[in-house]
Amino acid sequence: MRFFISLAVLVGFIPTTVSQTVHPPTDAGSDLFLTSDQCIACHSNLKSASGEDVSIGYSWRASMMANSARDPYWHASVRREVTDHPEVQAIIEDTCSTCHMPMARFEAANHGGRGEVFANLGNPLAVDGVSCVVCHQIRNDNFGEPESFDGGFVIDTSRPTGERQIFGPHEVDFGRQSLMQSAAQFVPTQSIHMQESELCATCHTLYINAINDSREDTKLAEQVPYFEWLHSDYRKTQSCQDCHMPELNDDIPITSVLGEPRPQFSQHVFRGGNAFMLQIL
Repeated sequence: MRFFISLAVLVGFIPTTVSQTVHPPTDAGSDLFLTSDQCIACHSNLKSASGEDVSIGYSWRASMMANSARDPYWHASVRREVTDHPEVQAIIEDTCSTCHMPMARFEAANHGGRGEVFANLGNPLAVDGVSCVVCHQIRNDNFGEPESFDGGFVIDTSRPTGERQIFGPHEVDFGRQSLMQSAAQFVPTQSIHMQESELCATCHTLYINAINDSREDTKLAEQVPYFEWLHSDYRKTQSCQDCHMPELNDDIPITSVLGEPRPQFSQHVFRGGNAFMLQIL
């Protein structure tokens, strides 16, 4: 029995042509995104009251979120599927890159194209994985709705560079807003939706179109941890972030540049990720 379920069968056969592919920019940024090195400069060198290094940038960089596009097991799985089903390579790679290479794929989709995997392995936006300015730009417009799942997160594409919002749970005064806007071209904006499970659900609730032996199109729930949480007692007491991004008891700055102590500091360690793969990496 094959260990892998055929992605080509799961997502269905959707014809494509080379002309439909739009390659996103290959520099370190774009109109919509910046790579993590632009964020780590300020959001690292952070210490807890006990002296523990809790740097946001360094913690994230050692997680599966940061390595989602570098995961060799994922590469092998996608390669196996496109080798077996080359006629649907475009739809397989677009589906898989939606959440593993979200910045590059979102750029491509925003320009009317599709995401790619192997052609993007040298693209900084692609290999940066689930990067800072992906999660922190997601709006709560469609949270919990079916259209939000399968990587259906909403990012505002209407604001020009320099006016784009980046969300966090804390209020930021005008001076610090201006500092970040000058350094990274984003305006830090307070919104508690960053602490809601529905944020994680946009990628971690995945349905794929399955085609059975009779060629009938059906839906397959590939992973639904959000609904498992929603139907558990934890819904009343803890969000996804509470467990996977545990909070510190101390008040500490979230930036090493003019940062002020903040309560409920969420560590960007993403507990429960693929520890075996991290050991390999």
